[in-house]
Amino acid sequence: MGVGLSQRGRRPASTTQNTLDANRLTRHHRHMIRAPIQALLAGLTLASTGGAAQACGPYTAAVYAYARFYYEDPQLGPAGIDKDMFDELALRSGCELRMVVESRVRIWDQMRRGVVQLTLSALASPERREIAELVPYAQGRYQVLMRRELAGRINSIAAFEAMPGLRLLDVRGYAHGPTIDAWVLRMRSQGRLVEAGDFKTAARMMRAGRADGLLALPSGWGIAMAAFDNPDELVAVDVAPNERNAVSLAMAHTMPEADRLRLRRALQAMLADGSVHAILRRHLGDKGARTAMYTGE
Repeated sequence: MGVGLSQRGRRPASTTQNTLDANRLTRHHRHMIRAPIQALLAGLTLASTGGAAQACGPYTAAVYAYARFYYEDPQLGPAGIDKDMFDELALRSGCELRMVVESRVRIWDQMRRGVVQLTLSALASPERREIAELVPYAQGRYQVLMRRELAGRINSIAAFEAMPGLRLLDVRGYAHGPTIDAWVLRMRSQGRLVEAGDFKTAARMMRAGRADGLLALPSGWGIAMAAFDNPDELVAVDVAPNERNAVSLAMAHTMPEADRLRLRRALQAMLADGSVHAILRRHLGDKGARTAMYTGE
């Protein structure tokens, strides 16, 4: 039935009435249109992968506040790469995802205990692989932020370790890839590792002189530099230039394989049609998105 017909067999309403009806539909029923469209898109994704339109979830999807991955926008509210990724994954897979914000160390503890089922921006480690399936969609590499004077003398992990008075600052629960993870363990065993509960606290500790080097992804450099009166005081030193670490969607092994398959295929479709790149570009800019795009392990 068209908008201009109120009942079968009656004459069409006037042009004016048609316009009023259309305006009323636009004002009051947009949400009724969006829901079927979203359901259709999710259905098409499932149909294309051979999945049945069965219940998926609800699952707890955890994010952590860090740089552009997740943050609170004063005007828009929750925002960031991980939020947009979870929104799109839920839409395409048809899975119900309930997002929560936690610290990184609590996320992995809760995944181990079955409280949390999914997280994003996950770098691999042997311990994490025991807890979850990791599906890559981006890449990243940690570097070390140092004061400019020190950075002029330290250009490698070996040079940093060779000076026993230097301390390394990290966020508790972070993984960084094989090379830097091994370095962090050595620094801890030597009593030279300082840890913070979150990255903003780590930046303040760096400013206060609690450590000489701060591990950070490029997306977090701005936060660290903003903690200093002179942002140019900090310099990034690339101590593992040949390492490329996959950034992954982590899905707990306790989730049914059928549901993990739906989410895995949804993510693969997002990579194939450029949606992941568009999300990265929205939050990191063109250059940051090109650097962060996954190119294979």
